[in-house]
Amino acid sequence: MSFLREVEVPDSFGPFVALRESMGFVPKLFRAQTLLPRVIEAEAQIAASVLLKQSELSRTQKECILLVVAAAKLNTYCVTAHYQILRTLGLKEDQLDRIIGDHHAAGLSISDKALLDFALKLSREPASIGKQDIDRLRTLGFSDEMVLEAILMTALTNFLCSLSTGLGVVPDFAPWQFGDASNGGAEASSTSSEFEIPDKSCLYLRAIDRSPTDFAPFAFFQEKFGFIPNIFRAQTLRPDVVEAEANAVGTILLTQDVLSRFQKECILLVVSALNLNTYCVAVHCEMLRNLGVPPEKSDQIALDHSLADLSDTDKALLDCALKLAKRPAGFCADDIELLRTCGLTDEQILEAIVMTALSNFLNTLQMGLGTVPDFEPRLIFPLKEVNLSLSSSRPTLEALQRQQSAPEDPDAEIVARVQAGETEAFELLVRLHGRKIYRSLTGILGSTDEAEDAVQDAFLKAFTHIGEFEGRSKFSTWLVRIAINTGVQRLRGRKEIESLEGEDEEFRPRNIQAWQDDPELSYSKEEMRRLIEKEIMKLPVKYRLVLMLRDLEELSTAEAAAALGLGVPALKARLVRGRLMLRESLVPYFSKGGTGVTA
Repeated sequence: MSFLREVEVPDSFGPFVALRESMGFVPKLFRAQTLLPRVIEAEAQIAASVLLKQSELSRTQKECILLVVAAAKLNTYCVTAHYQILRTLGLKEDQLDRIIGDHHAAGLSISDKALLDFALKLSREPASIGKQDIDRLRTLGFSDEMVLEAILMTALTNFLCSLSTGLGVVPDFAPWQFGDASNGGAEASSTSSEFEIPDKSCLYLRAIDRSPTDFAPFAFFQEKFGFIPNIFRAQTLRPDVVEAEANAVGTILLTQDVLSRFQKECILLVVSALNLNTYCVAVHCEMLRNLGVPPEKSDQIALDHSLADLSDTDKALLDCALKLAKRPAGFCADDIELLRTCGLTDEQILEAIVMTALSNFLNTLQMGLGTVPDFEPRLIFPLKEVNLSLSSSRPTLEALQRQQSAPEDPDAEIVARVQAGETEAFELLVRLHGRKIYRSLTGILGSTDEAEDAVQDAFLKAFTHIGEFEGRSKFSTWLVRIAINTGVQRLRGRKEIESLEGEDEEFRPRNIQAWQDDPELSYSKEEMRRLIEKEIMKLPVKYRLVLMLRDLEELSTAEAAAALGLGVPALKARLVRGRLMLRESLVPYFSKGGTGVTA
């Protein structure tokens, strides 16, 4: 069972046959992607090259990397699967439990502990990885080929964790239960060394010179991109892996039968910007430029796609990708359903999830390899400080936006005071925004008395959850969203109210007259708003709500549809009818020869 529908695939399907032969079963993670068999084929080839092929690291070492990185991400699916696989390789349950809880207490060799430390650091804080980390592994006897495999395994784990979370697959075995401190000891060990600024001046591992004339994957990249990205040049110690990655790029990124190439490049771009990955942002800005996207638009998509010139559907798609990449613990079936309401098919949603996972794979790989950008970066993501503690995170995209002169939130200082424990400061926020919230709720509820009660509810919810406010939008915007949800919930709780979900009746304007050239010549902006609000209040509630959310509170189509529990097409239809009704009601004021405002 997963978030998306599945289709039957015959037992003779090549990737499933290979998985049964190598693992003894076909993981549900792959069965959940049967809507796009070509994707399964590409993923199976990468898994075969990176995980299943006996090369430099042992299968046990690679499975342990998978286990500890997945445990650090609290990913039940991957931990459960690879816990069972390690049992079949001869490890005892008590040792596996110790590896998950604290691999330094699991009786592993010094070199294996260091290998897992490196994988955890690369997964959690990839921007902090430097040549020093590679050199530490070399001093313990790890060859460059072995380090490359460790980097690939960490990237593959991030890919599988993103994929399993996005698809919502249930474990193949009885789920492993997380305690309160999974990998706590391992995390402590990774922070025990003194603070270091990562050395990013050169490629960390040696590579073999390859030419497009004698190496097919490079010929493929040269043909498709016009250049060979450095991230693939850096992996020539493992040509089989480069070949699998080239196949994945061709199969997942370059196809256009489900999502467009533009949409997929945008997913790669926003996830790379979220991960502060200068290399990948530079590459995918260049890819978008080649697709005809102006550099300024690419920059805006990277910094804040909500302000870019994108469709509501594309914005919702990128919102979903960012949530899956940044807050996987909060990702759920509702996020999938929101994309469906935007008109996206399950095939398109599946490809978006796969693209998000692929973005995490490539980002992790690049950070571990230390490849330099192929192009002059327009956006640079500096590492201001390194903090490897579990409770902290690296600089966020929101912080980067502030660094790049994005408009500041005038409430930021007050919000920070409240979040720091100065609860009395919340009263300042109530005074600043109380009138706006009251006006919005009056428009939604159609009753001043009920709006007063709803205002109290909205501010109480905001106060209770202010610790969860991350600054991705202005505080006032976040507060309005809470007020809207509060008002809509109250509407749904009424026993006698016309249906919000009922069929829309046909509306034909009866009074069509030309307006005077510029209504604002007759009315001030404040008078205009009062007049429009007064006429909106006279509309049937289901049209009033749509106009309030879209035209007065300026929510996107997808946001308004989600707030009202409507599909995007239904919301758009109501918006058109509501605007026609409003226009007709305003004709007496703005038509030539109209009487004007008499109130």
